[in-house]
Amino acid sequence: MFRAHTIFSIMIVTLVAASANAADLPGTGADAGKTVVYRDTWGVPHIYAPTVEAGFYAMGWAQAEDRPHELLKNLMRGMGESARVDGPGAVETDQVARLWDLYEGSKRLADRIRPEVLSHLQAFVRGANAFYAAHPNDVPAWWGNRPVDEFMIVAFSRLFLQSWSFDDGFDDLKRGGIEPGVERVPRGSNQFAIAPSRSAVNAAILCIDPHLGWLGASRFWEFRIHASELQGSGFTLAGVPYIGLGHNENVAWAMTTGGPDTADVYELTVNPDDPSQYLYDGQWRQMTSRETTIEIKGEKPVTLRIWESHHGPVAARKGSKAYVVKSAYADAVQGNEAWYEFNFAKDYRGIIAGLATLQVFPQNTMVADTSGNIYYQRTGRVPRRPSGYDWSRPVDGSTSATEWQGFHPATDHLQVLNPPQGYMQNCNIPPDAMMVNSPFSVDKTLPYIFADLSHSPQRDGWTNQRGARAVELLDKDASVTIKEAKAYATDRHPYGVERWLGVLKDAHARFGVALQSDRNYADGIKDILRWDENLDPDSTGALKYYYWRKQIVDDLGDDAASKLAKKIDYLLAALGKPAPPIQLTDEEQRGILKSFAVGMGKLKADLGSLDKTYGDVFRVGRDDKSWPLGGGGDGNKGLTTFRNVGYGKERPDHTRWGQGGQTSTEIVVLTKPIKSWTYVPLGQSDRPESAHYTDQAENAFSPAQMKPTWWTPKELAKHIESRTTLEGAR
Repeated sequence: MFRAHTIFSIMIVTLVAASANAADLPGTGADAGKTVVYRDTWGVPHIYAPTVEAGFYAMGWAQAEDRPHELLKNLMRGMGESARVDGPGAVETDQVARLWDLYEGSKRLADRIRPEVLSHLQAFVRGANAFYAAHPNDVPAWWGNRPVDEFMIVAFSRLFLQSWSFDDGFDDLKRGGIEPGVERVPRGSNQFAIAPSRSAVNAAILCIDPHLGWLGASRFWEFRIHASELQGSGFTLAGVPYIGLGHNENVAWAMTTGGPDTADVYELTVNPDDPSQYLYDGQWRQMTSRETTIEIKGEKPVTLRIWESHHGPVAARKGSKAYVVKSAYADAVQGNEAWYEFNFAKDYRGIIAGLATLQVFPQNTMVADTSGNIYYQRTGRVPRRPSGYDWSRPVDGSTSATEWQGFHPATDHLQVLNPPQGYMQNCNIPPDAMMVNSPFSVDKTLPYIFADLSHSPQRDGWTNQRGARAVELLDKDASVTIKEAKAYATDRHPYGVERWLGVLKDAHARFGVALQSDRNYADGIKDILRWDENLDPDSTGALKYYYWRKQIVDDLGDDAASKLAKKIDYLLAALGKPAPPIQLTDEEQRGILKSFAVGMGKLKADLGSLDKTYGDVFRVGRDDKSWPLGGGGDGNKGLTTFRNVGYGKERPDHTRWGQGGQTSTEIVVLTKPIKSWTYVPLGQSDRPESAHYTDQAENAFSPAQMKPTWWTPKELAKHIESRTTLEGAR
């Protein structure tokens, strides 16, 4: 039987009619002073508690209720035990967790964790344990009877957050010609901030839009909380307390992938007579080692011997050389301290205080507050590196001349408060592309602070479709309404599509006569040239555009298709740089038309009709149910939109279902009180029998309609579906 640390809570569940008496606001009347989890009509928990600790207890309970297995799986990921449940595909994750000894290391370094934060983690753990003790059938056999502990929380937090830095180190290995055997996890995000001067409501507006996988470790969990000083709304991961992305009463914060360089690779010369020794300043130094065994479902266990130098763990060997990935976060166990500062911040300066801990992973952090400020910092734990070395690939680790010289303080990071443009965005692009006339330039700072090379072969001078579209929308809108902000977050226009349609139109005018006898070509060209250029689910033109661009890649191959795209695309036009003319050869124009004709034939063959819509192919769903979806994310086909969706491979019925992209989108308007809207791609619950298993997929995400958060008691009162009193919280 699952053992809890404390006596488990008594749970009282009451179904509440939608027409609840507004006079009995949540947290008042008979519920005053109690710890109550109200669930709204989307199944989202609203926690009301008399103390902060009781709020975290309820958070642990509610997370376990919604994600009983995924919460425990995440903890096993942090401990390096997930292959025991998920099989061989999880071995890489376990190897990374064991390489940096995340769980045992967290226990060894526990005295570094701030007492208030440790208290919050322990309260969260008590709540999760209480739920599992009260619901033993929700405890999977693979977990056993061990209780959740606070160091499991720390270890998973480290695995998720610090993996950005670990992957950057593995990329340095690859640039040095060494294969680390670890695949980079696809990551991306959008964000934008609008100042009151450009807001129709005279308040700052923030878009929070992380793009990650829809299932597994990155599946976000939504909640609201009103627990003494902790008042807020947003998302976190199953197995992690605190509002990860969202807002409190005063301030909202967003993050996107991209940042400074926080990891390096050291090349060590190994003693040919003793491979456990390496050369350092002319002498042989001894490595330490530890042995660890990874259990794998369906296969024999694998035992690893991990060697460590003073630089860090050996990630690869080649000949007489050993390669160490040195991450700035190797001993960073205080990550939750940054989010403690965020959650209790009074304005943007509280976010700065969190970033000053140097515990936040390499990210673009964007902030807005109720005082009207918008703020940006490109943050991370950045080593001070000796000059004269190429830190983007392995450097000589045999000399003290290459040793890091501490860390840059957060004041060294790129940052701006209230830019005169009145807006900013970062959709995984370099700082110089954040807005027209960006204040950032790589020559004004150290290159490794400006940008890490893991996201692009060059640090500046480029943008992507999402970033270009964001600037295009924001720069021309001097008075952004709430409706417009939500529309921008769900925008389905692929930047630059008009240049491609212009090329198609010109080629058709010159060479299309020869293809007019092909009925699929004739009908298809007529439809696509009157298309409104948006990847909407009900659009026939959007589907034809997809089939055309896909066929170009199929006909030419990735490299040649990329060269053609470089002749047509010019994303920097969004930043005010004049676009060069498109100059294609006759052969290229004929090839474009041929690809269009073949693509239309395939569309007809696949789906039986040229009248099929984009949403007939592109879907959001779970298990055996799906719904039409708009927006795109196929970068090599020019189909990426601000509303980013990563679609899986084509199914036997020729549909493609979303599997990543927008995972927890929020629009926050920093009025007093704050107003916010959200949606997720699936639903709140992981329980198939729940009404909230796929309700947002069908009724919010598919139609691109963000739902109100009903964050204040008055807003929530008429939308309560159930209430749960937790008697054991304190």
